[in-house]
Amino acid sequence: MAHKDEWYLEGSGKPSLRMWIFQQMSMGAVYAAIVFFGLIAVILILAAIGRLLPEDPYAVLDAGRAAIRAFA
Repeated sequence: MAHKDEWYLEGSGKPSLRMWIFQQMSMGAVYAAIVFFGLIAVILILAAIGRLLPEDPYAVLDAGRAAIRAFA
């Protein structure tokens, strides 16, 4: 009377909804970690570049003028 056909493939085991949910949530956590650490890396790179630059943006021009006066 009640013929029950299994909808999943014959060769594979019975699928688990819990495993599918775990896989989806794990991939979401991996993507969030990649974005988070990527953002931290960008901030640290910008901070490193900021430390390399002089505080006064015109200091390089003044050093160039002083070098020209020294050799001229």
